Amino acid sequence: MEKYLSIITNFGCHGKCPYCIVRENDIKVPKTTIGGLDNLTKALKETNRNIISISGGGDPLHEYEKHVDWYRKLFSIVNNYHVNCATYSIPVEMHTSYTTDESTFPFYDCKRVVYHLNTFEQLKHIHKTGNEIVRVVYVVTKDFTLEQIMNIAMFVADSKEIDELSFRQLVDKGYKVTDYWQDVLRFGHKKLWWYIEQYDYNLYYAENKIYTKFSEIGESNET
Repeated sequence: MEKYLSIITNFGCHGKCPYCIVRENDIKVPKTTIGGLDNLTKALKETNRNIISISGGGDPLHEYEKHVDWYRKLFSIVNNYHVNCATYSIPVEMHTSYTTDESTFPFYDCKRVVYHLNTFEQLKHIHKTGNEIVRVVYVVTKDFTLEQIMNIAMFVADSKEIDELSFRQLVDKGYKVTDYWQDVLRFGHKKLWWYIEQYDYNLYYAENKIYTKFSEIGESNET
């Protein structure tokens, strides 16, 4: 069973998303530094995690070329993970709102790349760069229609570049989960798409600290 440790980055953001859970709920994700990876190996061992996801308070691939050294250190850690006298690689899942050609990041180094999209047109700019699993995910807002949902689903079903589709609900200001098209999305779950119910299903790592709730990232704790 895959048990995720979600690394939450803050390299800044392109500001193109129509809604930002971090900004609207004043989640104080700390600025990402290379030194913030110093406790990653310890965190993986202590929490018994076997896969890393990378997402952000902002986009983890924002100005990627300025943060190559951070990624080099990250992949050095995960590709040389020592436990019980053995060395193996921890798989990485990247979450980004950039389309494939908008970043020079080596997506093929990841087990899965999750593209967070806003429009149907963006689907045409998603493709594989290697053997990575490609997933697209949409946050459903009040402006979504059933026609939009089905058009996205049919495009993904016919695509040779995209393997998986997910929909999830918007988390509104005040950390309140909405329910737009919930009955439809639940009905299509595991048939045409995955419907992600909103809750804290991962542990979160940011600048050498572990958090059990996304909303508490940046707050002081004892970890």
